Amino acid sequence: MNYLITAVLTLFFSLLSAGCGGCQVNNDIDVTKKSSAFITSLPYNKNVEGFVVASCNKCNLGKSKNKKCSMGVKIGDKVYSLKNDNHDHNAAHNSDGICNAMRIAYVEGVVKYNEIDAKYFQLVDSPK
Repeated sequence: MNYLITAVLTLFFSLLSAGCGGCQVNNDIDVTKKSSAFITSLPYNKNVEGFVVASCNKCNLGKSKNKKCSMGVKIGDKVYSLKNDNHDHNAAHNSDGICNAMRIAYVEGVVKYNEIDAKYFQLVDSPK
């Protein structure tokens, strides 16, 4: 009986001390401020804004059946093509180019039919 009482009291006190509840979460979002979040899943409304992994669809993101190199964005486990991308194919084969490296990029746009229609896309350069 003592073991049962001890177990119940231990469970009760661990539940009481599980969190302080003192964190005041503020979910007011300033829609005029650009997001600095890393996107790990596609939002329900399919609007994306933040940092993503970007690279060549054919060379690095598993779309080897593509006829030519193209920019792709990986969000979670899914790869999305970047619509209307005009990357420099010569620079793509540099040591840090999209055909040789996974890069971080900032993107704003909407996903339509497994493509990102980006109104803004910029690869992040290394600090100087």
